[in-house]
Amino acid sequence: MTDSPLLHYSTSTAPLQAGSPDKPAANTIDITVSSPAGQKIYCKKLEIAVPISAPDDGGAYFTENPQSSITGKWGTASAQMKIGQELGLQPDTNYYHVIFQAPPIPGFDLIDKPLTISITGNIAATPGSTLTCPTTETSGTTSGKYTPKTPQDLTWDTAKPAFYLHNFLASAPDKPTIPKTKYNAGDEVYLSWESNGTYFRLYDGDGTILNPNTPSETFHLIPKAAIANDTTFTLQASETQESIGIHPVYQYATITITINNPTLSQMTVTNGTHTPWVQGVVDGQKGRVTFSDAGVEVHNKAGSSGTLQANKVQTDEVHAGKVQADKADFYDVNTASVQGRNTDDAYISFSEEGLTVRRAGGSDGTVFAGKVQADKAAFNGVNTNWVQGKSTDDGWISFPEDGLHVYKGQGNQNWGTVAADKADLNTLKVKYL
Repeated sequence: MTDSPLLHYSTSTAPLQAGSPDKPAANTIDITVSSPAGQKIYCKKLEIAVPISAPDDGGAYFTENPQSSITGKWGTASAQMKIGQELGLQPDTNYYHVIFQAPPIPGFDLIDKPLTISITGNIAATPGSTLTCPTTETSGTTSGKYTPKTPQDLTWDTAKPAFYLHNFLASAPDKPTIPKTKYNAGDEVYLSWESNGTYFRLYDGDGTILNPNTPSETFHLIPKAAIANDTTFTLQASETQESIGIHPVYQYATITITINNPTLSQMTVTNGTHTPWVQGVVDGQKGRVTFSDAGVEVHNKAGSSGTLQANKVQTDEVHAGKVQADKADFYDVNTASVQGRNTDDAYISFSEEGLTVRRAGGSDGTVFAGKVQADKAAFNGVNTNWVQGKSTDDGWISFPEDGLHVYKGQGNQNWGTVAADKADLNTLKVKYL
């Protein structure tokens, strides 16, 4: 008959979280092994059988091979899956059989300090059931003389897991394990989370539910072109707790997505905007205004000088080093003067009396035009082919090389009339008198 165990075993007392087979709960069981007070116990190895399939009695079990460790100078001799029949346990249950062993060094088999074993993994269970791990020691009261002792069952109670919501993350669809919060407008965004809740609602910044057809999924794909600017998403997880009736319990998590090239419906800036250029976004209307040391330059969508158009530009004063555009089309312009592109060019000024054209340096200049109409024009000289009255029916004067011709209206080539109070001539030649 096998002897009873010589070592003392204590286990963690907090109930394990009873996850479901499709949503197992992460758990860790701890076992502390020590010698009874005042006794010297030597141990060669400790064997622990951890159930990894549903036991016949409906108890708790790990849903996959767990991770195991032991403190001190002991190590793991082997860890492998075995069926219960191999271990003399429930034949229809699979176990993860772990063997911890003392190193083959004199004195290391003496259990003079407690050994702590930790086993971590995902557990499925019916709340209130028990996780049972049969444990066997090979020990003795003399070093080098060990015998297997009777296996004893170490147990842990289970309880309904606490309601949780964590790891609300954003990522690229092709890299779901890499967190990411900065995107370009039009990118797809993959949102995922972890929770043991039963119902989820995902809201965008406007409060619209994004997953009305998939409320039980723990992920959601934001499609292309759905996010135009920075957006904070809010996730609501819920579950029903029988202890408080059928009323749901909620938990919330938020995440903010930043868009590198946002589209804004309106923006007010109080302290100025710093940008090298501004461009339209509508197809066919992608002109650009560029800011440089020289001033403001206007370009069309192809990048060349574009068109500056407005019904009216009115200001008391405009200061700029340079405003450059291929064409400026205004309904009305109020300005004190207009000058050529160079500071040495002539300019036109506007006063109550009319229009004044001046050369560089400030002296009166010359007006060349097909027609100039004004109440009064004062010029130092006028160079023109002919002069006519205001109406096309009026007479007109032309200036040939040989003198002065006067005509009637409508271009009639008959000689007109020259009338003067006094004519002082050196020579007078007439056809008729």
